[in-house]
Amino acid sequence: MKPISDFFKADADNIGNTMNSHGETAGFRVPEYQRTYHWSEGNIKRLLEDCLNGFYNLTQSERESFTFLGTIILVKEKSEPSFDGTSLSIIDGQQRLTTLILLCCVLKEQLLSRRGDVRNLQEPTVSWVECAIDSVRDRLFKCVCGQLTRDGIVHMFPRIVRFDADNRAYSPSEAKYHSVVARFLMKFSDLYSQSDTEFILGQLESDSEEERFFKNYEYIKEQVELGIYKSEDALDTRCQSDLDHTQVDYQDFQNAGLRDLFESLDTVPGQAESDFAIGNIVSTPDSSGLIRIMLFSHYLLKSVILTRVVTSDENYAFDIFDSLNTTGEPLTAIQTFKPRVISFERENTGYSGSESERQFERIEGNLNYPDTDKLQTATKELLVTFALYLNGEKLPLSLAAQRKYLRTNFGNAPNSDLKRRIVKSLADIAEFRQTYWNRDSIRTLDSIHPNDTSDWLKLCCTFISDMKTSLAIPIMARYWVQYQQGGAEDNFLDAVKALTAFLVLRRARTGTTGRIDSDFRRTMKRLSISVNGSNSLLGLDELKSTLRKYLSAPRIEVKDKETWVSQVSEVPLADQSQPLCRFLLFAAANNAIPDPQNQGLLIRDDVIPGDHLAFLNFRTWQSDKYATVEHVAPESNSAGGWDQGVYMRPNTRHMIGNIVLLPQKENSSIGDAPWTKKKIFYRALVAQTNEERINLIDQAEAQGSIFKKQIKDLLDKQDCLHMLAPIATLEDWSAYIIRKRTKNILELAWDVIAPWLSY
Repeated sequence: MKPISDFFKADADNIGNTMNSHGETAGFRVPEYQRTYHWSEGNIKRLLEDCLNGFYNLTQSERESFTFLGTIILVKEKSEPSFDGTSLSIIDGQQRLTTLILLCCVLKEQLLSRRGDVRNLQEPTVSWVECAIDSVRDRLFKCVCGQLTRDGIVHMFPRIVRFDADNRAYSPSEAKYHSVVARFLMKFSDLYSQSDTEFILGQLESDSEEERFFKNYEYIKEQVELGIYKSEDALDTRCQSDLDHTQVDYQDFQNAGLRDLFESLDTVPGQAESDFAIGNIVSTPDSSGLIRIMLFSHYLLKSVILTRVVTSDENYAFDIFDSLNTTGEPLTAIQTFKPRVISFERENTGYSGSESERQFERIEGNLNYPDTDKLQTATKELLVTFALYLNGEKLPLSLAAQRKYLRTNFGNAPNSDLKRRIVKSLADIAEFRQTYWNRDSIRTLDSIHPNDTSDWLKLCCTFISDMKTSLAIPIMARYWVQYQQGGAEDNFLDAVKALTAFLVLRRARTGTTGRIDSDFRRTMKRLSISVNGSNSLLGLDELKSTLRKYLSAPRIEVKDKETWVSQVSEVPLADQSQPLCRFLLFAAANNAIPDPQNQGLLIRDDVIPGDHLAFLNFRTWQSDKYATVEHVAPESNSAGGWDQGVYMRPNTRHMIGNIVLLPQKENSSIGDAPWTKKKIFYRALVAQTNEERINLIDQAEAQGSIFKKQIKDLLDKQDCLHMLAPIATLEDWSAYIIRKRTKNILELAWDVIAPWLSY
């Protein structure tokens, strides 16, 4: 077995040595799948504060002070053929390294532009300080640009480049620097060679990547000027640094820690000379800002520490990254999968313009989350769906497991067509989730489907989403892909409705999820496309038959309407799922009217459908009128006034027969009132005119039921709630009424929903 050192090398080192590692030839390279530099001012602020607080700690103790900025993970590569340096691909640490290089640029510029501040110092202090400044400036610049020599000629190269835009080389004709970071660093190198005192980038395109990059540089420059160069007592309160740190005062230069830092510059020849120089500096406050920048720069290069982990295997690098609790923003599994796809296409006809490039544009377009935490979460959930879709595999949310899953399945695909099939399938799932699972996108389905189809899809997809049944996504997606490839739109809709019906009937039967996930996974095992495409899509009749078999299984035992209604009647649905209760109530009330022969119940026989009776639709589902689930008899009878039979059995009050749908405010205002008051409230909500409502309230108050002004105002503003009509005529509310109404609701709901599964 090879020693670990053959695979990994880890060193804790300062910034100066890190930037100039590998014999000072280190060239860092950002892989093409990595984000561009995008740290916010808040991120930069924290890094500067960490460094400045470590710098200040030197004034408080004789002990050496260090600032630790975490771990960077690098892969040593051989993929820059024109570059004789050591190419290090950045797996983790791009944002910190880029910010530190920008800080080095700012400090170098400040040391150059503020050099005249030494004019009031005495000789030989002036010479010693100028020598120290020159030394520090040179070291700062070596962090910004590296140097390689060939045939006696020195060639500059930017320390950081991007894989997809830059090429480091000796020959100007071979070297190309198109990325924002590489162009910035090369332009800055011109400043150094020309000894200009201020770096100006020139005209920048508004809101471009280059402008945002340069704004970060300007922000760092501003904070260095206000937070390091200026002393606290000289700061204008209208123009203070954002940084939360304690400033090093010029009197502190003679403290042991800073004195040691000054002497470690090695520009003052001896102790007596050092004492003289420090004394001269302390007595000349107008030089203190420049000295602070010089000493802070030295501290940055010498005592700000990174742990760099270097490996020659990218897979190991990602394994290390996954195991570390870093402060960086982890790349998603898809972002680390992309370079494998790019590499594969390059070996064929090239990535640019390829089918895989088009599919990745779809993937990335449907994962457009500026917040990295949301992007990571969305990607993980997408890949769980994708694994079921691809081969019926249950994939955890672990980043390491998901990266391995993509790598393994893509690597094991036996030919190019099947590799591309994997990428396209990932794009299909990304688009489907974004379109039919994202709540905002579901609302816009009218732009994709005809009105009748879109309303059913919006209703069913929103309900499935509200039920958090994400395992239904890959099944729906299979039929959607068929539709996208020229199949019938009706087949896709029927598949969605069948899954909705199964979810409603199955969850109502058990109350809880009750192993429903296993049913969805078993279905997807038969539907998964498989890498080699061996699974064919089930026909709609076969899909429905499969779902009916799950419902008739021994532990569920739903064979027909009678068995389902009988079993669900005893389930405390209101204690299990509010979206399920709403769906059942809407289905039961759809095209039904109050039964004239049975108060409190509904009837659908011989009813002429109309808009005012249409409840099972997306508009009503989204409406505030029926937004919340309300117990008629409250969960607790602490206030009294209710039939005690409701509370004799624990499940009765949670049966769907004891549930109505109300707007949020009305629910909150009347929830625990006694039945004598609540029935008047319900009658007022179904009143056809304001006059009728006023009369109802007046009659109730004459009998001692006083309504608060808040409730009267709510009733005055509320439209008629037709769904309450059946129970508004009831004089009493009892366990008997609840059971009759439960059976009635379930029977009517079955009649609407069960045909979607061909019962």
